[in-house]
Amino acid sequence: MDYKLINNEDDIRTFMESFYYFHDSCLKELKYVSGGYLNPDGSMHPINSVRSTNMIFQSQRAEYSTIEIQFNYINKLNLEPRDETYDSIIYDASLKKIEDLFYWSDWGGFSLQDVKKMNGTWISAKEVKWRPIDHKLGESMYYS
Repeated sequence: MDYKLINNEDDIRTFMESFYYFHDSCLKELKYVSGGYLNPDGSMHPINSVRSTNMIFQSQRAEYSTIEIQFNYINKLNLEPRDETYDSIIYDASLKKIEDLFYWSDWGGFSLQDVKKMNGTWISAKEVKWRPIDHKLGESMYYS
């Protein structure tokens, strides 16, 4: 299925409602592409020209049980997973557009002040797309 681009508040609301605001969901996988690479001749392309991450989420309650979100032109990615002494359940999440950046966090009611005081995963990027993924429940890896 094609990605659905999120452009505005209506798109954010439609997306968040369709995934039940991430209630009873988990981040299953994350893949990052920088855009930097080494050429076969050993020279380097040292520019992070892509800065893209794809994230797979699964939910017990949402309209779609598995979705993939793609964040492009990432400004900041803060990955703070809980260890095995805590559950990995997301009970609420936020997606907001502030000026020219989208912010997603694994807690509700996100504000810019939160990034300095909250423990959790959050990301800011210039572009956000998402799509449902069919028949991908379970522990097998989507990105291999």
